[in-house]
Amino acid sequence: MDLFDDFFNDVWSELGGFMNYGQTAREEKKCPGCGKTMKDFQKTGRFGCPECYQTFRNDASGLLRQIHANTDHKGKIPSRSGEKLRQKRRKEELKARLQEAVRAENYEEAARLHKEIRAMEQE
Repeated sequence: MDLFDDFFNDVWSELGGFMNYGQTAREEKKCPGCGKTMKDFQKTGRFGCPECYQTFRNDASGLLRQIHANTDHKGKIPSRSGEKLRQKRRKEELKARLQEAVRAENYEEAARLHKEIRAMEQE
């Protein structure tokens, strides 16, 4: 084991101690997809299946916020089933660009972006 592994294990142990509060109720909740419990997640740091994310959403979100800056996924999008997510990200990007255009007093660009956002919402 190297220094990083020792550090990670120490941090994970500390987080596990945080997650032990109210643990009895969490242990009983099982994922309907794979049967894993929150205690299994605490031990491994990994969920067993995609349904775990929904099942343990409330229990894990606070922990994930402590580990990561936020809980929104910014990674790759599945090619077959990610159209909704692509649309959502595109809309968020357009809204950010709209706010920037208004701040810069570029009202023509802001109007164009506003139109594009409205068209997306009507689809």
